[in-house]
Amino acid sequence: MAHCSMRRKQIPQAGRRHLEHIATASGELGRLGEWLGEYRFREDCLDDGYVWLTCVLAAEGVSTGNAGVGCIITDSQGDVVAGGHNQVFAPYFRSDLHAEMVVLNTFETVNRDLDRLHGYTLYTSLEPCPMCTVRIITSGINRVLYAADDVTGGMLRTIERLPDVWTGLAARQTFARADCSPALIRVAAEIFLLNIHELNERIAERGMPGH
Repeated sequence: MAHCSMRRKQIPQAGRRHLEHIATASGELGRLGEWLGEYRFREDCLDDGYVWLTCVLAAEGVSTGNAGVGCIITDSQGDVVAGGHNQVFAPYFRSDLHAEMVVLNTFETVNRDLDRLHGYTLYTSLEPCPMCTVRIITSGINRVLYAADDVTGGMLRTIERLPDVWTGLAARQTFARADCSPALIRVAAEIFLLNIHELNERIAERGMPGH
């Protein structure tokens, strides 16, 4: 997805294009892809469509051999202006390319002259880690909304533990759980767990002595 300009009403069609090959995958990924394809947005949940799209991108991440986290940025009109998924492991190893990093890289490259981010929102399927949290604070993006907790590596629920310089800067921003259905929160967590243990083992192996 990367840089894009997508009206809110275009989200279902665009997301289902991403799901075309995921829904035919085997095992749990295929099941979750099929579920996402059949999901209907809840009108009583303001962020449902946006979170659904992050879940679609998260599933796409798993299908490419990466971690199952997806992210988008919307502007003050509610249009999607950037989107992507984790790319740490493929097409080649890049330790910094968490989903939020990928999307912020794209957004900041395209919008080099933008110095006010009031009205912009970053949505992510999973609570950001410490690295991404600090990057998001530095970016100045106005709101950060996430779906599923990352109970072992997330930072937003304990943001006060950051050094004072970061908590001071973060005071200008909103960090919260997205207003979406409990079902989407559950699926976001399930997608993340599909391959994360295997990927963490690969990271651990990089720091071990060679044979």
